[in-house]
Order: sequence, then C-alpha cells, then structure tokens
Amino acid sequence: MEKKSEKLSNDILLKAYRLMMTAKAMADIYEANRQICKYVHSTSRGHEAIQLATGFLLEDCDYVSPYYRDESMMLGMGYRPYELMLQLLAKGDDPFTGGRAYYNHPNIRRENY
Repeated sequence: MEKKSEKLSNDILLKAYRLMMTAKAMADIYEANRQICKYVHSTSRGHEAIQLATGFLLEDCDYVSPYYRDESMMLGMGYRPYELMLQLLAKGDDPFTGGRAYYNHPNIRRENY
C-alpha cells in the first residue's frame, strides 16, 4: 500500500518558523536576565519543532499536561509570550494561577484551547 504524502502549506510553515524564533528569543531573554526570574528556569531550546508540531495537532478531545520545558508547545497551542512571561515572573496577572504556581504548569480553561 502506497502512502499518500501531504504537503504542508506555506502558512503553517511560516507560523511554525515564527513561533520557533519567538521561543528562541524568549530563551535568550530569560538566560540574559536570570537574576530576575523567580524560579529555576529551563527553556524548550532544542525541542521547539516537535513541541510546536504537538501544539498544532492537539484537538478539543485531547488532554495535555505540559511541564516547565514545554513553552514551545504552549506557543503552538496559542498562548502568547506575554502570558508565559507573567507566569515565569510570578505576577498577579498570570492567567494560569495568578503567580502562585511553578512556571509552565498551566491549569486554565479557555474557549478553543
């Protein structure tokens, strides 16, 4: 049986590239400002492509339990860098827990997430 290959659209590839560069920029910012971070922080560096693919492919019926190195997956799921940074810095506006939980252990219910 021959498998039919599907071609990815340029829009998906450009979105993935943009988000990979966003994840890299976030990691660079975190590493340059380690003294500001409230927690020990490890980035998703080196895991960006697979994490973005995972985030892109999740469906409404899927369950995911990200951990502190899964910020690229969170970007792929539609979370904004600002939201992830609020949690990293334990700010009260953190949409996940209001700054009360360890970084990137989200527990949020949103429409279309």
